[in-house]
Amino acid sequence: MTNPQAVPPARVVLPTHGRWRAKLPQSIFVVALVLRLAFLAVQGINRPLAAGSDELEYDTYAWNMAQGHGYRGMSPDVTDQDHLTAYRPPGPSLVYAAVYLVAGHRIAVVRVVNCVLAALGCLLIIVLGRLCFDETTALAAAAIWAVWPVSIFLSGTLLSEQLALVALLSLVIAGVRFAERPSVRLALLAGVLLGLNLLVHPSRIFLFPLLALWAVVQFWRSWRTLALVALVPLVAALVLAPWIVRNERVFGAFIPFSSSGGSVLLQGNNRIVATDPEYLGYNIWDTEIPEYRDALRAPNNELERDKVAKRFAVEWISTHRDRWIPMAIAKLRRGWTPFLQEHTALPQRLSMLLAWGPILLAALIGFVPWLIRFLRLRHPGSLLHAMILHMAALNVVFFGLARYRYVVEPYCILIAVATVIWLWGRYQRPSLALGDR
Repeated sequence: MTNPQAVPPARVVLPTHGRWRAKLPQSIFVVALVLRLAFLAVQGINRPLAAGSDELEYDTYAWNMAQGHGYRGMSPDVTDQDHLTAYRPPGPSLVYAAVYLVAGHRIAVVRVVNCVLAALGCLLIIVLGRLCFDETTALAAAAIWAVWPVSIFLSGTLLSEQLALVALLSLVIAGVRFAERPSVRLALLAGVLLGLNLLVHPSRIFLFPLLALWAVVQFWRSWRTLALVALVPLVAALVLAPWIVRNERVFGAFIPFSSSGGSVLLQGNNRIVATDPEYLGYNIWDTEIPEYRDALRAPNNELERDKVAKRFAVEWISTHRDRWIPMAIAKLRRGWTPFLQEHTALPQRLSMLLAWGPILLAALIGFVPWLIRFLRLRHPGSLLHAMILHMAALNVVFFGLARYRYVVEPYCILIAVATVIWLWGRYQRPSLALGDR
């Protein structure tokens, strides 16, 4: 069995007035929601979706499902813009379709729902912070998330980030609670949540080796617990099964997540992103690469197009092994830097630097010490590190993009806050060890 107690860093203790403290989580949630709704109102709650955008694709698929037309719409380089598709994973559009069934085709309502999901992240951060650290760290991290600029900017979009944020936080909370008190119920819950995460964002596949390693390290003394852990991927596969069966019937092929993986791989692994400073470590749309354009447009079929893209990507990677390490470094730098590109609006660049910069620095300082602390105590908080590392792996294989990092920023914030509080305690009491009060 693991130690069920959270690992307390040294800290500045909040006032203990019961009623005042009990209201803090609700207050943080309300502040977070008000800020996101206010920013949405400034942006325009009914502003149209941009042509060719990810948002328009999610919306089109959702509205078609709400009308009973199935999961259909557009995909790149396919003439028929109303075909049955698997271009994007269905999770976000399924949620939006449920909203449209109730509210009609009102994009404003979905935007409000996403603001609520983003604010809900504060409450989930509090739960996770209490499990892994303590009340002070949990509340401080949630307060930071309430005013987190990237979350505010993204809240009013029809992208997958807010749903992915809530789904991943819920999975991590379930995992930590399972580690504290293993049970069939919690294993089944974790499996369902893992499957839902994959339906929202297929990049969660990078979690599998890290979760397996975490489970072995955490439970190697208990074969019974490891047997329960084996239920998690099995249940996740069952959650994916309806989507897989549907794609087999539509395309006659095994498509567990989406039909865009090959294209994404090519976008981040090609001649241009390896040599052009503007794109180094980033991505470029695959048909903007001259030598691939005609071959990608020729199939007029999203599945065949993706196979062509994957073949080109694998060929480039296998024939440019000398670029593996430089590209990996560039991708990690691009994915985690607090410095946005010069063409980005100045307010966004400044907010990213001032918010993410200090958090990144503190998280880097505390990453290894907290990992060692968790492992030494056999505390499941090391699951936070697994979440961060899976995003780094995603960057190395595909490309660096600040938006993709969004879903793991809460774990960085928690580690950063715990580190700062410990350093402050160390300043006050030089003999203080990590985790001591």
